[in-house]
Amino acid sequence: MKLDFRTKLLMTVVISFVLLFGNLQRSYPIIGLIVTFLPYAFLLLERKVSKALRGASLMIFALVLQYYAGLHAFSGIGASVVLFFSIIVLRMGPGLAMGEYSLLTTTMSDLVASLKKMKCPDSLIIPLSVIFRFFYTVKEDYRQIKEAMYLQGLVTSQFFRQPLRMIEYRFVPLLMCLSRTADDVAISATTRGMAVGQERSSISKSRLRLLDYFWMFAMLTILILMIWS
Repeated sequence: MKLDFRTKLLMTVVISFVLLFGNLQRSYPIIGLIVTFLPYAFLLLERKVSKALRGASLMIFALVLQYYAGLHAFSGIGASVVLFFSIIVLRMGPGLAMGEYSLLTTTMSDLVASLKKMKCPDSLIIPLSVIFRFFYTVKEDYRQIKEAMYLQGLVTSQFFRQPLRMIEYRFVPLLMCLSRTADDVAISATTRGMAVGQERSSISKSRLRLLDYFWMFAMLTILILMIWS
């Protein structure tokens, strides 16, 4: 499902806002359930099967806990802890999952093109593009460091036996990679022609399609229902 970043941003904001207030779940429980599991359906469509199943399972577990807490199956401090956990998961989890979906399915070129369409200033677009590239590169460097440690027999279970060696072999290379990556990403932004106040071409064509308008209308409808409730 190819959606524009503007649509995914609107869906992330609306889902987080609506579920956080909780009015929709009380007045329209069926719609509330659909909104809760919608981000995990999107992740499943993008073949992020493990993420979708883990998130949906956590939502079902939280719903079951909330149901039994409502039946007074728990008492005292246990009931408060169970209810607090279920509410936090149900109201914040789907918004975080939708945000993760938006970032996983949006390339940096599409992100910059969409922000340009939204008339965002270059002073905001350039730092955001640099930050996202930086964290993605650091994630890849950290994965390679972990693989190198695994080849040397330094796995997580060895941490308590050789804590100093684990810290040295993991964090010293990571700090060196952070310093190098910061320079490389800044140079990459410059070579891509990203400068404040200058027009630049892009291979990404950010435009709203019929599917984008459908989901925008659905999100606005859900927002109106939440306000009405």
